[in-house]
Amino acid sequence: MNASPLTSLTPADTPAALKPLQELPLPEPVSWAPQTIGWAAVSVLLIVAALWAAWMGWRRYKREHYRRVALAELADIEVALSDAQRRTVALAAIPSLIKRTSLAAAPRERVAPLSGDEWLAFLKRTRGRFDERSGALLTLVSYAPAEQIASITPLEVETLVSVTRDWIQRHHVEI
Repeated sequence: MNASPLTSLTPADTPAALKPLQELPLPEPVSWAPQTIGWAAVSVLLIVAALWAAWMGWRRYKREHYRRVALAELADIEVALSDAQRRTVALAAIPSLIKRTSLAAAPRERVAPLSGDEWLAFLKRTRGRFDERSGALLTLVSYAPAEQIASITPLEVETLVSVTRDWIQRHHVEI
């Protein structure tokens, strides 16, 4: 059998004029490498922008660490609020948590001396939702005796915790 590979693949009824034709060669694959300096410059700019965005994200993550810690502590306070024996102590821990969180975000000399109405005004200025009632509750759990703190209703406690969580998540202190 002396048939060439091309003739063996050609059907027997192929006309003689078509038998010498061959398959057209395919072109070389197109390179994915940039062909001009402009694409290289765009690539460098995109890499620099991605590195800058990652660096800024890392800085923000590090800068917001105190918020994550405060929210975790607030979650622990909420667990303690469900226990009737620890409820008064847990409520008294909320103003301390807010003060420590604000000290982490703002200059100490501006925040540390604040108390009473000045403190509540600061919390409102820093995007807090503390109204008269939640502000009064915050003052009450800060300074009132345990018997008075125990008289706070569960709905008021829930409101205070909600307002506190909102302030921790959203506050913004201008330096």
